[in-house]
Amino acid sequence: MNSHIKQLIFSAILLAATSAQAIPNIWNSEFGQGISSNSIQNEQGDVFTINCDIGYSENGELTGVNFTLANGQDLSPSDSNTLELLIDGKAYWMPDSLGWRNGDNAWYSFREAIQGAAQFDVYVNQKKVASFAPSPQSTQTVLGDLSECEYRY
Repeated sequence: MNSHIKQLIFSAILLAATSAQAIPNIWNSEFGQGISSNSIQNEQGDVFTINCDIGYSENGELTGVNFTLANGQDLSPSDSNTLELLIDGKAYWMPDSLGWRNGDNAWYSFREAIQGAAQFDVYVNQKKVASFAPSPQSTQTVLGDLSECEYRY
């Protein structure tokens, strides 16, 4: 799928998820057209989103993360943005696409860690840009089972 179309779809999902945010540090989930969008907003208004393609495509090619600052600047993983999360003292690199060994391995490790994260920091190009402290209840409810959130071969 063309990367511009992917970005358009992710942007539409992100805008829909962002508009629903009201309380900081609470995970929210929305589902539409085969994509589950799990997002959290911090006190500053930055939004981190986990998109799970669980039916939009045959292989889950739209699975990934988006990160947008409160000012609207998109700092999602790309050729120009290296995105890493610091969860419980361990760094997790966010690939800009899945379907290759290193990206899939990184995604699996991140997926397992985020399901239990009480706090995480977002780094873009090795610079800390945001922190999130999700409530344990919202983490358990929304991120309790991300097993379908993967690339399918």
